[in-house]
Amino acid sequence: MALPTSANEIWPHIEKWPFGVLGFVTAAGESRSAGVMYKVKDRVLYVLTGCDTWKAKHIRSNPHVSMTVTIQRLPVRVRMVPPAAITFAGIAEVVDIDEVESDIREALTRGIDDMPNTCAIKIVPKGNFVTYGIGIPAMEMRHPEKSLARVPV
Repeated sequence: MALPTSANEIWPHIEKWPFGVLGFVTAAGESRSAGVMYKVKDRVLYVLTGCDTWKAKHIRSNPHVSMTVTIQRLPVRVRMVPPAAITFAGIAEVVDIDEVESDIREALTRGIDDMPNTCAIKIVPKGNFVTYGIGIPAMEMRHPEKSLARVPV
């Protein structure tokens, strides 16, 4: 096992785990975050949300976001070994749910057709993935210097 050196090694982890923490900024410049369920298609993340939520309003005013995906690799938590994590910056856009491809829309809505006032947040990663504990044995994660990697998106 070795630390990841390309985005191709990181994307399977992001695609497998459907939960992450989305960070965004209010119009007043204050940081906020929200736990979100997401789906990935063509290396773009999609999140379902209400069109009038604070999350949607803040992203409309400032599209710069961050996303952190945690990956629990062990069936039982081992003390002193946190979950692996992938963090990245991105550009987000609030889009009408009908603009999302049907397979992703179906996955996000879980087949519920009548979801009024619902939209999607489309997140395109940019810059670098910053990983912790991806590609190394779990017990090596106790040593941050051996666990961190920075890989271009």
